[in-house]
Amino acid sequence: MKKATIPVLDTIPEYRSWLEVAKTYNKCQRLLAERLTPFALSIPRYEVLLAVARDEGMSQRSLGERLLSAKSNVTALLQRLEERGLIRREIDRNDARGHRVFLTRLGKSLMLEAAEAQASVVRLMMDGFSAREARSIGLAMQRVGANLDVALDSKPG
Repeated sequence: MKKATIPVLDTIPEYRSWLEVAKTYNKCQRLLAERLTPFALSIPRYEVLLAVARDEGMSQRSLGERLLSAKSNVTALLQRLEERGLIRREIDRNDARGHRVFLTRLGKSLMLEAAEAQASVVRLMMDGFSAREARSIGLAMQRVGANLDVALDSKPG
């Protein structure tokens, strides 16, 4: 069976590279989700723990902006993590309408274990690459991200 061409895509030399990046991202997400399963963590819940660990006491609003999630999604994630005893929320002393988010001792412990699972995925992805090659991949992805940021930040007008 012959594959049909889609000229608008197939004439772009970089299309194959884009396709490989997209496929690799999906594989990475699947493997990370699999490795987080023993901790009963989804990727979004793990990302919350990681963000709070990096910036203990951050506001719930800042967390939502960092995660690029809808306010209701962040609230639901935080509720689930709070129910499990992994985080605690405190009323913000500077803004009574807001909350600050902290990891509990259990949350810190689980986050560190889950971070080992993520580290195993990163090591697997970079297996066979020199440190220089890994940095080059990172720099290339930064450039791609910067290109996308320009498009996302531009206002149609």
